[in-house]
Amino acid sequence: MNRVFSRFWAWTAKERPSWKESKLEAAVLFTVFGVTGSSSVYFVRPALEKLGIKGSMREGPNSYRVISVLSVTPIYATILLTLGTLSGRHAFFANQWKKTIGRFVPKKAIDKMVCTP
Repeated sequence: MNRVFSRFWAWTAKERPSWKESKLEAAVLFTVFGVTGSSSVYFVRPALEKLGIKGSMREGPNSYRVISVLSVTPIYATILLTLGTLSGRHAFFANQWKKTIGRFVPKKAIDKMVCTP
């Protein structure tokens, strides 16, 4: 099992061409971003409803808007890193994760959270 994990990690952490240079890289990255955006909202809405917070971004209430934004962002970043790693692009998506989470968490804490290949 450890050997399989090591091979997977080596594959996902290897150097890739820029998405600007490779249509395949662009397709993989855009797909991961698209699936992540849809998935994060898909998971947050039912969770808010279970907490008894009903509404929408357009029609409110303001508590729904604030809690939705604050909860979607870390969930989005986590799903992005997970799907990005599974797609074999850990280095790129770990950087994106750091940028997203860096808006909420101090840099010193982020450096402790991120694993480097």
